[in-house]
Amino acid sequence: MQIEAHDLYKTYRDSRGQPVQALCGVDVHVGAGEFVAVSGPSGCGKSTLLNVLGCLDRPDRGSCRLDGEEVAAWPETRRAAFRNRRLGFVFQSFHLLPFLSVKDNVELPLLYAHERPAAPPLNVSDLLTAVGLAGTEERYPTELSGGQQQRVAVARALVLGADLLLADEPTGNLDPATAQTILDLFADLARRGRTILLVTHDPAVAGRASRQLRMAGGKIVHDTADQLGAPA
Repeated sequence: MQIEAHDLYKTYRDSRGQPVQALCGVDVHVGAGEFVAVSGPSGCGKSTLLNVLGCLDRPDRGSCRLDGEEVAAWPETRRAAFRNRRLGFVFQSFHLLPFLSVKDNVELPLLYAHERPAAPPLNVSDLLTAVGLAGTEERYPTELSGGQQQRVAVARALVLGADLLLADEPTGNLDPATAQTILDLFADLARRGRTILLVTHDPAVAGRASRQLRMAGGKIVHDTADQLGAPA
């Protein structure tokens, strides 16, 4: 999936009712199959950007096109259907239901799909094998390590066939070695054609992506793609 966003602005109100500008004219273009990390200090707008690009929030102004579709102005029902069908989300907290098996957790998005398919677009066993969890279908989240739980969350994000995976601090609750295995998984998914957009405050995590965007003050202030395209 390709991302084309132009002149994105987003303002929130803080607890005192004062305006806080989270995005200030952001332009970003991501090609299909790219693994892109967005980094920067807390409050710089990176999670807001992820939410806007993931159709979880609307910009106050600007254009957001996903695979050529202008999604910012769509009604919420259409945006929700698009999220369910084309986008996958992975967060720092795994958000697995402890009373459901691994298989049932992975299949959970099917229950919320607006147009529920007769069978999962991607086989759960094959997905779990792809994320290194073959044979865990009947286990429960409490029987898994943190890294294994995050892999279940990745499989759940992909079960409906998502073309774009949006990850917000997905390694924040993991030890360094386990974090590397999750980043290896993202890199492999990108090689297989999925677009990965990962938000992190950790420069080491950002360094694993094939392209890095750095934000400050609601703007993108550095893009490693610009360095690659610069004359020698």
